[in-house]
Amino acid sequence: MITLRLVVIATALVAAAPARAESKPEDERTTSMCVDQEIADRLALKRKRRGAVDRLFVKQHRHEFTVGGGFYASDLFSGTWVVGGAYTYHMTDQTSVEFGGGMTHANADVIRAIEDSRGVSLADDYARVIFGESLLVWSPVYGKARLGGSVARYDLHVDVGVGVVDSTTSRGAMGVAGVGLKLFAGHAVAFRIDARDRVYRQELLDERFLVNDASVTLGFSMFLPFSN
Repeated sequence: MITLRLVVIATALVAAAPARAESKPEDERTTSMCVDQEIADRLALKRKRRGAVDRLFVKQHRHEFTVGGGFYASDLFSGTWVVGGAYTYHMTDQTSVEFGGGMTHANADVIRAIEDSRGVSLADDYARVIFGESLLVWSPVYGKARLGGSVARYDLHVDVGVGVVDSTTSRGAMGVAGVGLKLFAGHAVAFRIDARDRVYRQELLDERFLVNDASVTLGFSMFLPFSN
């Protein structure tokens, strides 16, 4: 009788062993799937963080008002100062439209030299020059740089457009193109540097010239509304 019981118990153990052996791989697969999913979630989070841009300064749907001044280099006249202002509406953080204007003067050292050599008096050699322009502005680069112990955010932009010029030697349309940089401070203020080239026709000494007048200006901008 005892021998029969031992045989029955042994048979039961042998029958249960494959079931336990089969259940172990299932547990391992479940654990492996959980670990794989956790790793995938972590990688997705890292990719999301890496792809996101930390825009402390948001320009979209904001109005920018700028005043500035700098150096104006003329093809036919001497280099001199220029002052101006601009209004910019930012449709997105990358695209905007800008309307601006400026004033300089025809610092005509060249004309004065011709006058001295010929003994004649020509046009006004300190004539005022006024121009207005409308531009499309694209800002493809946004980044940050460490300056001393702080981090400064900036963007780079290119612009192209048309304008008009009014002076004693030129009156008419002009083309405008340039590049620039904005350095942001806080949430409503920025400093900007712009380099632009203006192409138009100018008349001097009864001759007409296609000139390229360049300028480099430093400006101060304020954004409305004040908060992003």
